[in-house]
Amino acid sequence: MTLRLYESDPYLKEFDATVTKVEGEWVVLDRTAFYPGGGGQERDQGTLAGLPVLGMRGKDEIAHRVPGHAFTVGDKVHGTLDWENRYALMRAHTGEHLLFSSLSRRTDMELVKISLARERKVLVVKGHLDWGIVREAVQEVNSIIAQGAKVSSHLVDRESIGEGGPRAKLDRISERMVRVVSIGEHDHAACAGVHLGDAREIGMLLVNKFTSAKPAGDWEIEFLVGPEAVRAAVDLSISALMLGERMGALPQDSLTAFDNRERELNRAREALKVYGRTALASLRPRELGPWKVFTGSFLALDRRLVMEWANELVAGGGSVAVLVCQDERTFLVLARSPDVDIDCVTILREALAPYGGRGGGKPAFASGGTSDQVDPGALIDGVLRLLK
Repeated sequence: MTLRLYESDPYLKEFDATVTKVEGEWVVLDRTAFYPGGGGQERDQGTLAGLPVLGMRGKDEIAHRVPGHAFTVGDKVHGTLDWENRYALMRAHTGEHLLFSSLSRRTDMELVKISLARERKVLVVKGHLDWGIVREAVQEVNSIIAQGAKVSSHLVDRESIGEGGPRAKLDRISERMVRVVSIGEHDHAACAGVHLGDAREIGMLLVNKFTSAKPAGDWEIEFLVGPEAVRAAVDLSISALMLGERMGALPQDSLTAFDNRERELNRAREALKVYGRTALASLRPRELGPWKVFTGSFLALDRRLVMEWANELVAGGGSVAVLVCQDERTFLVLARSPDVDIDCVTILREALAPYGGRGGGKPAFASGGTSDQVDPGALIDGVLRLLK
């Protein structure tokens, strides 16, 4: 069995051990300060006798993957942890306990998954959540961090764990004695991971993303701790101040100002659709040989509306529709009635080619566009020349 030094002293940065087994690249030690990972937290990184440890496995006997080693049973080795990485993960794990328990006090939640890595720290949960609940929970966590709370661990008989006791998924624990980590009076949870000695060392916790996680769970909560959380908080607060300034509102009124702008934009969009339908309905065809050709160009009109009307315009037979709508790019729609013998896809692609545009569709209906704005009148004229 490997003595797990990280349980009794998570602040141990270096250690000496004896090799007890060698299996190719894998080396088993009599003791280790390397946390092998688990409970959502990734494994430690570091070196054994100066060689990188690239993997870990095992529970009772913990093996370290050390490519290129020449160890034999009985060798004494010196291990060194990547302490910056370990300490960041300790902050994350202790912060995760506080965040989940704080959220749980405000709403019924089930923990689905934890993923704690240096690059990204995530909780996936089931239950009702909104930004208001998240904000209250984060404020409480940071209040606990500011006041400080001692972190301790002790073993509890699984038979004594019941309702009102520590958080524990007993179906995932095989041992009779369960290690429970306590953060002051704020959280008690079964956990085999490494933690800080005091919540104050987290420094700060910030939720930086809150999105749907279906079908795995209801919500994915991404968070930051320590200096990364401070930097992100400064960046986000400055962005909020700049947004409020651009919207002509105080920072605390930015959301209200945004909602007002959104309502104005929706009204403008609806008005534009009414204008668009009126403009499209008023189009009159020109004669081009045996066909009636409807042409028109429209600024900032919804593309779906233009495509719907292209089909409407050619429904009467003997007709072709050549419609352009323009915003930051130029979008062309070409449609024909079933009795008009032309290939819309071929003509559309030839018309767009001089502008570097592209498109596709079917012989009776095609659409495509350019990467920037072009003269809509020149584009329509090009299509008409091809039709002739």
